[in-house]
Amino acid sequence: MKALSLGLIRGSIDQVDKQITVQWVQPRYLGKEQIRNLVDRLAQWESQVKNTAQKMSQTAPELFA
Repeated sequence: MKALSLGLIRGSIDQVDKQITVQWVQPRYLGKEQIRNLVDRLAQWESQVKNTAQKMSQTAPELFA
């Protein structure tokens, strides 16, 4: 709700269905250092996801058939 009130996003909130629909997001400029940090974080996340999937496939191979 705060992001809507600040104009950072545009959308609507459906309180009955407990859903939010976002139609627009305020663009943000990222500097080179921020992009490098983002790339590093995404690489770490990818590695963690791969490790988790590998452990799961060893523990419960029927999930990956």
